[in-house]
Amino acid sequence: MMFTEEVLCRFRNPKNTGELKDYNGRGKSGDSECSDVIEMFVKFVDDKVVDAKFKVFGCPSAISITDVFIDIIKGLTIEEACNIDVFDLADALGGLPLEHMHCTKLPKNAFMKAVEEYRQNSREK
Repeated sequence: MMFTEEVLCRFRNPKNTGELKDYNGRGKSGDSECSDVIEMFVKFVDDKVVDAKFKVFGCPSAISITDVFIDIIKGLTIEEACNIDVFDLADALGGLPLEHMHCTKLPKNAFMKAVEEYRQNSREK
């Protein structure tokens, strides 16, 4: 299977790249087998995702899947975002080649770490 047009479009023109200035949760996730690394910056307000951005060193799948993940989580509660199924992310891109399915875990793992940081910082206040 080749990359879908949606994967290639998001790879060439991701909408959610960069770093938020006012984030309150940051998470990093990587895959040692392929060297993909994602850093996600999330702005939470009252346990809801208000905005998110990412930086990535990775393949077209890692970039595309993270971009679509962020589009999906904006406006969701933490609980709703944590319940996103990684296969739904691949479906949102029209599918991924089997050898790239491991990339679907990267944005969710980075998000979970951002949630941990947000909750830790909230408890300290």
